[in-house]
Formats: sequence, C-alpha cells, structure tokens
Amino acid sequence: MKSYCVLLPLLFILSGCTATPIKPSAHKMDQIRTVLVVPVESPPLEVIPDLIETRFPVYNQFQYQSMPSSVYLEKTVYKNPGGVLIAGLVSKDDIMPIADIRQTPASMKNIAGLEPTASLSENWIPTFILAQEAASQLNGERIKAMLSKHYYHLPIATGDRNANLGNWRNAVEQWYEQNVSSVDYRQHGLEHVDAVLEVGIQTYSIFNAQTSLQVLVKLVDPDTRQVIGRISAKTLSVEDSPESLLNNEAERFKWLVAEMGAQLVTEGLSGLGLPLKLSGHPLTP
Repeated sequence: MKSYCVLLPLLFILSGCTATPIKPSAHKMDQIRTVLVVPVESPPLEVIPDLIETRFPVYNQFQYQSMPSSVYLEKTVYKNPGGVLIAGLVSKDDIMPIADIRQTPASMKNIAGLEPTASLSENWIPTFILAQEAASQLNGERIKAMLSKHYYHLPIATGDRNANLGNWRNAVEQWYEQNVSSVDYRQHGLEHVDAVLEVGIQTYSIFNAQTSLQVLVKLVDPDTRQVIGRISAKTLSVEDSPESLLNNEAERFKWLVAEMGAQLVTEGLSGLGLPLKLSGHPLTP
C-alpha cells in the first residue's frame, strides 16, 4: 500500500512538545563547520488498539475489559520481532519477550546523560536512524557532520522505565525544553566540534492505520552548553494496519518511520538554517 505522508502543522494537532522554537543567529550559523549528531533515547511505540487482540483473539476489547487484568495480562514494554520496542499488554502465555530497558549498568557509564549506542544493539531505536539521516543531509561541502557513537540516555528512574508512556513523554519534554544542555560535550573524548545536533522524537504511535511521528531537534554550543537552536516537526501517515506494518520483522514499519522521519529531519534542519546536502536516498520497503 502506498504511503500518504502529509505534513499538517496547523490542521492536525498532535500531542507533544510545545517549547518555543529557537532560531540560531546568522552570525552563529556562519561559524559552524563541524557538527556532532547525537540521537536521543526513544520512547516505546504506542499501538491502539492493543496488539494483544491480534495475538490472542480471546482478549478482545469487549472481553478483557471485564476480566481482572492483574490475573491475565500485564502491561509492559516488549520487543516485537525485528527489535521494535512496544508498550502494551502481554499474556502469561505470550511469545513476546519483555524488553530490558533498565538503567545501563554502572560499568558502562560514560559521561552524565550519554551512553554507548552499542549497549542497545539488539533493539531498533528510531532516533538512531533519524540521527544517521541528519548527518547524511548535513555532510556536504560546507559542513562536516559526524554521527556520535553515544546516545542521550533519558533521565528516567529505573522504577519508572516501564509501559507508562507519560514517564517517557515527560522526560523527552524536559530534555527538549532545556536551554542549557545537561551534557558537557567538551569531555566527550572526541575532536572539537562547532555544534552538537541532538535528535529526538516525542509523538510515536500507530492508531488503527494512522502512524504519527514528531521529530525534535536541538542545536547546542559545546563550549557554553547553551542551546542555540530548537525546532520540532510532526506528520501523520495513513498506511496499513499495525499488524501488517509490524509483521515480517517490522520491515514495513521501519521503512515508513525512516521515510516520515527523513522528511521531518529535512524540515527541522532547514528551519534552523543549516545548509543541507540532501542524500537523495532511495527508500524502498
């Protein structure tokens, strides 16, 4: 089925971050020649109606509402085949493995707020794909863009790293609304860069056949830790059912998010005034 990906900034209102955008000054932009692109940890995917109804038809919305859910079902974050993390219901007889989304062990700590991307190698994290896309679009004659080997680890307490998406949304909002970065990139151990581009997402859901995505972008001065640019973009796509998108290792869903995200990354980078070298990547399902 063909995707109809339409940007609707005014007509369609998605819940998400509402912090005031920040446009970098022309003088500051002229000084930027090297950019480090850092993905921000993604919240789990929200799917409505819950996929438990597909895996176990006995748990349809009419039946399980009258059941004591504490006995039959558990709401948690599980890993769909293909590595997509989903916040939803699992049964005691379910085949979906519960995801390990606890805090990274202290032995793997690096700098406050940053963790090695290799620590999440078995999970599919959409912001990693979007950060790679941003680096590709920026890396041209004027700007050298580098993809970080670390990601921004959302400051969520271990006990709150669960299927309650409100915890994740609050953490994303706190990160996005910061005017001073909590990370000291001067201690990152890499060569000096003129700016750090942080790429996150807020709205990330499938409602029936509608897939929604909101991309958040921040530009940080690594010397002062001051946020010099901030912008968000959102979109809605009418596609196949959640079951169709997430079947076959979720390849169709991954392609759709990459396609939607690439458009939003372009919009965000352009809105900040960054010069783009569009990758012209062929996205095929």
